[in-house]
Amino acid sequence: MRIKEIISGALIGCTLLFACKKDNNKYTYNEVNELTITGPQQEILVVQRDTIRINPVIAESVSGGGPYTYQWEVYRSKDLNSWEITPINPATTSTTLSTEKNLKVPALVAPGTYMLQYTVTDTKTNLRKSVRYPLTVNGKYYEGWLVTADISGKTMLSFVRQDDVVFNDVIGASNPSLVIAGKPLAAFSGIQAKLEDVNVFTDQGMYRFSANDFSFSGKSPDLFETAINPVSGPTYAVNSVNFDQYVVSNGNVYGTLAPNQGIAKYSERFNGPAGYSVFPYFMSGTQYWTLFYDNNGKRFLHATYTSRSFSTFPAAADASAVFNMSNVGKTLVGGDKGPNTEYYLVMKDATGYYLCSVLPNNKQAAGLMDKMDSAPEIDKASIFAASELNKQLYYAVANKIYLYDVLARTARLVYTFPANVQIKDLKMFKGLGWGKANTAYNTRLVAATYNGTEGALYYLDLLAIGDVANGTYSKKFGGFGNIVHINYRIPNL
Repeated sequence: MRIKEIISGALIGCTLLFACKKDNNKYTYNEVNELTITGPQQEILVVQRDTIRINPVIAESVSGGGPYTYQWEVYRSKDLNSWEITPINPATTSTTLSTEKNLKVPALVAPGTYMLQYTVTDTKTNLRKSVRYPLTVNGKYYEGWLVTADISGKTMLSFVRQDDVVFNDVIGASNPSLVIAGKPLAAFSGIQAKLEDVNVFTDQGMYRFSANDFSFSGKSPDLFETAINPVSGPTYAVNSVNFDQYVVSNGNVYGTLAPNQGIAKYSERFNGPAGYSVFPYFMSGTQYWTLFYDNNGKRFLHATYTSRSFSTFPAAADASAVFNMSNVGKTLVGGDKGPNTEYYLVMKDATGYYLCSVLPNNKQAAGLMDKMDSAPEIDKASIFAASELNKQLYYAVANKIYLYDVLARTARLVYTFPANVQIKDLKMFKGLGWGKANTAYNTRLVAATYNGTEGALYYLDLLAIGDVANGTYSKKFGGFGNIVHINYRIPNL
């Protein structure tokens, strides 16, 4: 038995030795062909239905690869199994746009943000290379100024797009049979997660449209629990936590949820102190989600998110406060948001005009209360626009624009239009504090004017000291009617 084991072992050893000698360590190595794909270096922006064009450059580490197949896919981040998409971890839902090497297809997906994936496959080795590009598909009216004008008592809403393309009568173009009743008052955009609306107010009610294509989606009887006719002094806002939408009309406040929280009609008039009449201006912060000023009671009112009832501030004034939020004793004329969530409000009483400020992010919300003794023609002003970079507040009177320096407590004239031109509205170009930034934010005033026959929109670019750069406007858009209101439609979030 032992001899057999020895012989078997010897045979195995010889066999292994012979095999090694026969192989002679001669191996063949084939270098793997790796692909490098060079494409767009920045986010791809395209208007819906316009053509997406990408001509990638493909480089081989070893020549002679292929033939190749190509696939262009588009997907949203919510369609991923995990944070990273790879050929073995694909998107759960994607749309194939093309199987050509170069991409040239119309952008037919809904407006929104996407990832565009390009996959190249070597059919001989089945090796794949994928690259991804951020893609934003904008609606036709993706960003720009809403211009509400009165033409012979009829509402005309126009749109000055961010790339300077002007669209007149956007409502009529999308809704040729729709009749908007009443005299135009204002139009506001509401853009948040799942909220992409434009709300148009006339003295007969509110009309709601899609911000992407201005298709009609409802009017006052469909949107409110109770009628709000007639409408006067309207405004619209969304609070800072994106829970609620608010409409003000005739000093009354109505609320509804933002779409993320559900769909509901605007509530009955907010409960609150008897006889309240709020000024049509909304303030919001982390301490006070909903803050309005009651011009009848000469006090501030506040509410929490989802609440449809106002609370008052404590009647006893805090000894450290500049003024008593529950008993200001002045009438609000107008205002705008300044730096660091400080809202500048111009108020008046029998003794003159004051610059008041509130900070709804702070538990002690009362800020400034300065007499505006060095502000020419402030008693004639009702249109205000503030910078969120510098403590500067602009106000318009007839054909003139003044700059009030909050720290110096003085105002000076910074721009004058021709004598026959009246300023109808004035806005600072600025974002909402989230979403995409723009280098022009807080460095551009936008003035809407009317000369008796034509309405116009002017861009006035600003220097750091607040003066108008080069002493004149940088752009002008004409051909509108009697402009009554302008509002900026920010990009979809």
